[in-house]
Amino acid sequence: MLYVIILWFLIISLIIFLIKQLHIKKNIIICIFISILIILFILNINICIPAAIDGCKLWYKSILPATFPFIVICNLLIFYDGISLYSKFLGPLICKPLGLSKNCSFPIVASILCGYPLGAKYCVDLYSMEYIEKDEYERLLNIASNAGPIFLIGSVAGTLLGNVSLGYSLLIGNYLAIILIGFITKKKRNPIKLRSLSCPKYEMISFGSAIKDAIQNGINTTLSIGGFIIIFSVVISLIKSNAYIYIIFDQLERFLNLTSGTLYCLFLGSIEMTNGCSIVSTLSLSLPAKLSIISFLCSFSGLAVIAQVSSFVSDTKINYGKYIFFKIIQGIFSFIITYVLLQILPTSVYTSKFRINSITSVYVYFYPILILTLLTFLLIIFNKAVNEYKKITTR
Repeated sequence: MLYVIILWFLIISLIIFLIKQLHIKKNIIICIFISILIILFILNINICIPAAIDGCKLWYKSILPATFPFIVICNLLIFYDGISLYSKFLGPLICKPLGLSKNCSFPIVASILCGYPLGAKYCVDLYSMEYIEKDEYERLLNIASNAGPIFLIGSVAGTLLGNVSLGYSLLIGNYLAIILIGFITKKKRNPIKLRSLSCPKYEMISFGSAIKDAIQNGINTTLSIGGFIIIFSVVISLIKSNAYIYIIFDQLERFLNLTSGTLYCLFLGSIEMTNGCSIVSTLSLSLPAKLSIISFLCSFSGLAVIAQVSSFVSDTKINYGKYIFFKIIQGIFSFIITYVLLQILPTSVYTSKFRINSITSVYVYFYPILILTLLTFLLIIFNKAVNEYKKITTR
């Protein structure tokens, strides 16, 4: 089987080489790829239709109730100049330690509360409304990009792992990774002035017009997210139904002496993180290794979320390669932080099961905000100490 894998690798490499040598246009390659997908869809119609229905159910039961009202409320805040209002007290707390202007606080908070891909949506809104400059906008896309607490605590820890307390380890790993990405991009880019751009002049509009535009935008955004979920549900079902793909990864895992299913779940998770997390939760790995892989997948987000983000930012012409590169780095940071955290903490801390009743279940999701606030205060203290040290050394 190893020889078959090597042969396929050589065939793919040869195809790529021929494409470059023959100067085949990108649109022709995309058309060929789409044609192959159409053929696969027709040949596997009995698999694709149930997968599309499952995607619709996932969108209807999980995404629509949580995302649509949040988008409408946030849109109303934007229409009534809520960005300027909240940035006055959230900006210094969240953005200053990361070297961002205070107007950037709105997408970061939206991303923390609701997760992918709303952070990217509001980054685009801020940039299009001229609240931030392009270089800061590109940085903000990677910082305001994380899985939400409801997904990490409820869906992953509660449903897949059966232990809500594990979700807090995932939250810490994901949020610390975002902060590290903020510092890395801050060091690699020119210093950004912490003062905000002059905010656009606010023009009062009627509530009727505001609610109409907010709902219309919410419908368009939610339907767009649903479309991506359905398409990638079909793609994932085609991959799962292909025995050859599973055999190839199984042989690679044996060759590398890895636990069966590790590479396969990473492959599926890199396409769609929910499926990857679901498969990882069933692997016979140690709990720290299992949680670390899940943390990586949630921070990287997968091609499905990256495609959703690209649909929002397509008109702004950003460097997608740089965005994906920092998402991979973010995933690696999250993996390392989660693994180290679980090695440091006593086993009884993260294996104890919390019983959450219906009264307190709502408040559980506000814990991430408290964690982020604490981390922000620590970062402010650290920044002040560094600045004082620089002043002393320059004298």
